Amino acid sequence: MSEIEIVAVNLVAMAIAYLFIYPKFAGNDVKKLAWLDVAVGTCCLLLLAPFNWNSENNYTLFFIDLNWWIFAISSYFLLELPLFFFYLKARGLGREYLDSFKVGSNITTTASRKSVEKQLVDAKWDGLRSSGALKSLVIGANTSIIFGTVFLMFVGDNIYSSYAFIHIILLLVFWFLLRQAVRLIPDAPQEALDERMVIERNRTYYTAYQGLAGIATVSAVAMMGYVIVSDSKEDSDGFNYSLEFTWPQVQAIFWLIYGYVFLLPSMVMAWRESKRVEKLK
Repeated sequence: MSEIEIVAVNLVAMAIAYLFIYPKFAGNDVKKLAWLDVAVGTCCLLLLAPFNWNSENNYTLFFIDLNWWIFAISSYFLLELPLFFFYLKARGLGREYLDSFKVGSNITTTASRKSVEKQLVDAKWDGLRSSGALKSLVIGANTSIIFGTVFLMFVGDNIYSSYAFIHIILLLVFWFLLRQAVRLIPDAPQEALDERMVIERNRTYYTAYQGLAGIATVSAVAMMGYVIVSDSKEDSDGFNYSLEFTWPQVQAIFWLIYGYVFLLPSMVMAWRESKRVEKLK
């Protein structure tokens, strides 16, 4: 793809984002806006990847030759910056957006107090809050993450690697459904919860931390295993190791970590809630 084609894809993505996605799903919630912005930019990059990852580093931006993905990210940022500024200005969110990045703000607090209070009394998503539905969401989310990770690690350089785009959409769907099922409690600010909910949320994050520690431990052991196997080879010098990743493999690792970081608290709470619902029957 040429520079003009990449810029055109970026402009289409931004038009969809600012005319439909951000007003409908973020509105005046600056934290949700920030995460949606990251998601849209990432999806745009993934959409470009199958057409560009074997291209030469001949994309020019301000007289500087770049590879395709740096050009795509840089051009997206430069084109979006004025749109993002006008969106914040039009809604009067500039100060609130800056305040959200102050030291002490919680990156996991992605739900506003208003949205949490609404969810606590809203019965619209009660169909997701039965024991069976909660367990199905947790099992489905884990299956999606694990299947997508394994598939992208071994798919190779072909058309099937575009499954990465579907993988991201599935993660976003499960993220959304799990949050609704647990009434946004794991993502809620402290002032939106009563004492009992705060205790439950803290227990959830403790369990989620243990799960993430397990994932990190398995990853570290796998890395050490790779080193030991490499050292056993005759041509190894026992010091230098070579790791090569394809674009789908980078996506698999990135979304494995990102997916569990942001889905695991809601997964844990959903599973705990499913057990509680069973006991009440």
